[in-house]
Amino acid sequence: MSGQHRHWRAEYVFAASRTLEGDGFEVRRAIPAPKLDAVGPFIFLDHFGPVDLAPGAARGASVHPHAGIETITLLLEGGMIHKDSLGNASTMAPGEVQWLRAGRGVVHDEQPASALKDRGGRIHGVQLWLNMPASRKHDAPAYRHFTHADVPQLQQGPTSVRLISGEVQGRRGPIVSFGGPVLLHITVAEPATFELAGIAARELALYVMVGEVRVAPDEPWISAGSMARLGGEGGTLRLEVAHAAELILCGGDPLDRPIVRHGPFVMNSKVDLGRAIADFQSGRMGRIA
Repeated sequence: MSGQHRHWRAEYVFAASRTLEGDGFEVRRAIPAPKLDAVGPFIFLDHFGPVDLAPGAARGASVHPHAGIETITLLLEGGMIHKDSLGNASTMAPGEVQWLRAGRGVVHDEQPASALKDRGGRIHGVQLWLNMPASRKHDAPAYRHFTHADVPQLQQGPTSVRLISGEVQGRRGPIVSFGGPVLLHITVAEPATFELAGIAARELALYVMVGEVRVAPDEPWISAGSMARLGGEGGTLRLEVAHAAELILCGGDPLDRPIVRHGPFVMNSKVDLGRAIADFQSGRMGRIA
C-alpha cells in the first residue's frame, strides 16, 4: 500500500445530516447533501449506529419499494433479516454485504435479527445506493448476499481494507456495476498513517464512521459523521488516523443526469418517476410472500 507521487486531498468537508429512517431509527445521511448530490455513481449514503439498543428498541425498515437504483448494505455489528418480492430471505451477520438491483422495481423488508429485537444489543452499518444508467433502469431486479469470506481484504499493520467494489492493487471486490464503482471499508485498529495506491476513480469521497482522520498533514482532522469529497490529481490516498477508526471510501464515474428522486425511486425524468410510483401502487413490483 505504498506510493505514487500524486495524492488525493480533501476539497470539501461537511457533517452528515441526522434524520429518521424506516420505522423510526436514526441515521446520518452524507449523500445527498446540499452541495453534493452524488459521488461517482453513488447517490445515497446512510450510516446507522454504532448504538447500543435496549431490549425491544431495535427498529427496521418495513416493507417498501425501490426502483432505478442498486442498494449496497454493509453490516459491521448486530444482525439483520432481509426479505424481498423476488423470494429471497437471508440473515445478515457482521462483515457481510447485501446487494439489491431494484431496476424496474422491487419490494423488500429489512428488520433487525430476532435476538437483537428481543435482547437488545449493538447495531452498526451503512447503506449506499448506486445510480443506474437511464437505459438500464428497467432491467430485471436481482439480489446477492456476500459473506465475510467473499470480500477480499488487504492488510497493512493495524489497517484492514475490505474491497466491496472496484479494483485496488490487483484485487477486485465482488460487486461489479455501472459507473465503475469503488467501495472500500477501511478499519484501523490503532493510531496509524498508511497509503493506498492505485485507486482508479474520477470522483472519490471518504466518510468517517468512527474516529478521526486527515488526508494530508496540513489539512484539518475529519471527525466521525463527516464526509470529505476528495480531489486533486488522484493516485495515492494517504490517511492519518488519530485513534481506532472505521471508514468508507466510495466513488467512480458519474452516471446520467438529471437525478430525479422521490423517496425510494430514482429516475431521470418526472414522467419515469410517475410510472415507477404507479407500478408500485398497482402491485407490479410484486409482494413479499
